[in-house]
Amino acid sequence: MEKPFIVSSDRFFDHKTVDHPEAPERLTAITETLLENGYKNFEEPEIITDNDLLLVHSQSLIDKIKKLSLEVPEQGVALGDNWFNRNTFEIAKLACGSALKAARLCKKKFAFSIARPPGHHAGISYYGGFCYFNNIAFAAAKIMQEKGYEKTMIVDFDLHHGNGTQNIFQNNENVFYFSLHQDPEHTFPGTGRATENNAHIANVPLEQGTSEEKYLHVFEKGFSKFYSEFKPDLIAVSAGFDIFSRDKFIGNTFQINDAKFFEKIGRIISSAKKPCFGVLEGGYNLETLGECVCNFLNAFD
Repeated sequence: MEKPFIVSSDRFFDHKTVDHPEAPERLTAITETLLENGYKNFEEPEIITDNDLLLVHSQSLIDKIKKLSLEVPEQGVALGDNWFNRNTFEIAKLACGSALKAARLCKKKFAFSIARPPGHHAGISYYGGFCYFNNIAFAAAKIMQEKGYEKTMIVDFDLHHGNGTQNIFQNNENVFYFSLHQDPEHTFPGTGRATENNAHIANVPLEQGTSEEKYLHVFEKGFSKFYSEFKPDLIAVSAGFDIFSRDKFIGNTFQINDAKFFEKIGRIISSAKKPCFGVLEGGYNLETLGECVCNFLNAFD
C-alpha cells in the first residue's frame, strides 16, 4: 500500500531557537528517518492569511505574536517558555497551513504534518508551552467549514494536556476532544483534570510511571467508547512523542520503552476507517524521535 502523505517545508528551520528543546533539529531527525524508510510523498503547506487565523484565535493574540516577532533582537530571545525571533510569526502561521494541507489530503489517505512549532497549548487568546497558534484546531475548524464535515474527533496523546485545543472547542459540541496525558498535578500546564470534562471534552489523566500496557488499555477503551458514541466524520490527531520513556526533557515518567508502541496507537486510530490526519506536537529526544514517528505512520500504510 502507499505510504501516508507527509506535509513539511524547509522554512520550518527558520524558526531558530537557542538552547531550547523545541529545536529545528527535531525535523531533521524525523525527515532523515522517514526517507530511510521509503517515505516519498512530501507535500508543501498551504499558504494562509492573518485573517484566516481568526477562525480560532483572537485579533489580539495575532497582533501580539506579530509584534513580539518584529521587536525582538535579531538573534532572538526566550519569552517564558517560547522562543521568539524575526521569523516566528510567519513560521507559526505556516505551521497552521501545514496542518490544513494534511487535512485537505486525508480523504485519500492518512496525512501527517511534521511542522514546527507545535500548537496544542495555544488558546483563543494566549500562547505558551512552545506553541503560538493552534495548528490542529485551525485545520479542524477550517476543513469542517470547507468540506462540510459535521463532527470531528481530536485525539491527543501528547505527554501534556492540550489546554489550548480544549479552550478553543470548549463550547463547540461538534468537536470531541479526547486527551490522555500525565497527571496535571505534576505536569505542565496543570490542566486536563477529569473535573473539566463535559459531553464533548474527555480528559483522561494518567498517573506518573504508567506502563505501556496500561496506557494502551486505557487508550483503546476510551477511543472505542468515545468514537462509537460521538460518530465523527473526521479524526484529527495531536501526536506527541514525548511520552516515550527516553524522552525526559519535559518531565516524562511514563514507562513506554518500545517505539513500536506508537504503531499500536496508530492502529487503534486507523481501525475507525474514517478520514484522518495528524500533526506533530511534542517529542524532543533526537535519537529516538524519528523512529517513534515512523512507527506511528506505519500503522496507516
